[in-house]
Amino acid sequence: MPFTIRKMLALPPFHGAELVAGASGLNNPISGISITESEDLDQKGMRNSVLLTSVFYVVKLSDQGVDFVKRCREQHSAGIVIKQGKNTDFFLLDHLRKEADAAGIPVIMLKNQVDLSKVIRLVTYEVFRNEGYDLRRTIVENLIQELIAMSQDPAVLLRRGSMLELQPEETICVMLIQPAHKHAAEVRNFCQNQWDHRCFADTKNNRVTVALCVREDEKSPESLTRIAENLLENLELWIPGEQFHIGIGRPCNILTDFQHSFLDAACALSYSLLTREESTIRHFTDLGVYRILFDYKNRQDLFKLYRDTVGVIEDYDRNHGTEYMKLVRCFFQEGESVQRTARSMQINHHTVTGRLNRIRSLFGIDLFDEHDRVDLYVSIIAADSQDLWETYKVAKTD
Repeated sequence: MPFTIRKMLALPPFHGAELVAGASGLNNPISGISITESEDLDQKGMRNSVLLTSVFYVVKLSDQGVDFVKRCREQHSAGIVIKQGKNTDFFLLDHLRKEADAAGIPVIMLKNQVDLSKVIRLVTYEVFRNEGYDLRRTIVENLIQELIAMSQDPAVLLRRGSMLELQPEETICVMLIQPAHKHAAEVRNFCQNQWDHRCFADTKNNRVTVALCVREDEKSPESLTRIAENLLENLELWIPGEQFHIGIGRPCNILTDFQHSFLDAACALSYSLLTREESTIRHFTDLGVYRILFDYKNRQDLFKLYRDTVGVIEDYDRNHGTEYMKLVRCFFQEGESVQRTARSMQINHHTVTGRLNRIRSLFGIDLFDEHDRVDLYVSIIAADSQDLWETYKVAKTD
């Protein structure tokens, strides 16, 4: 059931408040609360929002020839809450009543002694509770999860962001940080409270999602990688002995594109975790063909390829006590060289050749054929990254 004007009037700050107009709109749903204190009523995110203002402001607009109720109707506002002044202009209220009754926009007059901060806090709490927010978590943590899943109307997300002083077109870059041990909470706290870059952070499954606010001169992959290197140096000092992997997404120029930057960062983190290179920081643009392999929209097709290749070999090994998959992995790690594979596994090179031929006869996969090798290698990557896909399963990306 939506949170409505009628339910809002039952909250403690509204005890004694007067509904002066717009009774037909008491069931209007509320998705947020906005403080109106300037002449600009064409704000993004005012749809289904309660506008909180004062008699002084309404009088000021009237003197300037602005039809306040009409503008609110155009913005699809849920209702208007006016804090009563010492000298309420009742002639003005009569005008508001007619306009608001016609528009179906409730106008509520609050007593002068009401604490507006309490109104804002309680209405926001009820909106979040109604929309399934985990109220044990902060607004930042809930907002990041909503932006990842895009589970709310874009206008609602923009309003949520404005509560954190995020502008609708502010550039955001997602960085995903994976500590080797369970230090995600410490990493999140460091990023938000100690790091000298403006950001917001959340943790899930021992990974930290950092929403980094990026200046115009920081948008390039090189600049973002330098920022991540600075963060890594600080984290290593903050938590000595810990190892971190960082994936960097491409920056998004509007808050509602956050999900794309997040998926980029998830791909980059997957690559960083799976490769054995010295660098533990990866930007999405570093991935080359791996951008396609780690694209989350492809995960179902890749997993099917894995089941038809690697999965078949693994099932056979499990049922027969063989180690064909171990041989295949070693073969790729040793540059597809029979001789080096034999040395690494401490067996005769004829034994390696014989087992590779046995794989061909058992599974129809020829490790000496280029196309079969590519399919099998891609399948191994899909198998190794499947746990990350499950961890970062995101609604509405298929």
